[in-house]
Amino acid sequence: MAFQCLLYEKKGPICCLTLNRPDKLNALNGAILTEFREAMDVIEVDPDIRVVILTGAGRAFSAGFDLERGPDSSDPHEMQAHEWREHLNAFVDTFLKVWRLGKPVIAAVNGYALAGACELVQVCDVKIASDRAILGEPEIRAGLGPPLLITPFSVNLAMAKEMLLTGDTVDAHEAARIGLVNRVVPHDDLMAECERVATKISRMSEVGVRMTKLSVNRALEGMGFLSAVETNVELMTHFDISVSPEQQEFNAIREEKGLRAALDWRDARFRDI
Repeated sequence: MAFQCLLYEKKGPICCLTLNRPDKLNALNGAILTEFREAMDVIEVDPDIRVVILTGAGRAFSAGFDLERGPDSSDPHEMQAHEWREHLNAFVDTFLKVWRLGKPVIAAVNGYALAGACELVQVCDVKIASDRAILGEPEIRAGLGPPLLITPFSVNLAMAKEMLLTGDTVDAHEAARIGLVNRVVPHDDLMAECERVATKISRMSEVGVRMTKLSVNRALEGMGFLSAVETNVELMTHFDISVSPEQQEFNAIREEKGLRAALDWRDARFRDI
């Protein structure tokens, strides 16, 4: 299949799906999310595909949602609550396509996986990281919240609160230690290892794999996962559209000097701690 922002490649029973905006660190914008939903729909009904590997082009899995102002971008501070809620629900529905896909998805975390991209990694079924990977959810530092509240279901309660309240990132080995990813491999071995795991899964009973993924998902849903996601969307809607002094300063710098300057200002506030 031909996409503008994705690379779609079939290797026997394995579909390799690559986020392909390397000049923007594969930041998630409207175009890439639309294509991602389309790809998930195609994969679901393709009987030849048994496993998906999801990765990013270049040096990042993805830097998260695109904060650049563009024709398809939306600023929560310029929207009503119901409008932003609809926007967040679109993000959540896109990520839950991975959760609901009847085939396992392996995240090949080749570099930065931040904010929404960190959530996308977590919603995958198997997560294997390069030793160059950096993961985290720094949304709170930009005055935003995580649209898909999955981190408390991936790591323990104390670590989830620390990550989400501080916006700190972790390297690949710490991510494996706390449960964000399954394990870490040398960067040059990442895709070979993911393909090895995908091949192993593809040789299992197709019905068994589908039902096992579904049963594990149902266990998490029974623990309140989907209810927590729904409640979080409501809370984050009101957080995102609120304006704090920090958010006003961030926005002013972005308008005057550009996004890079605003991000540098944001990060400089935490370098001494």
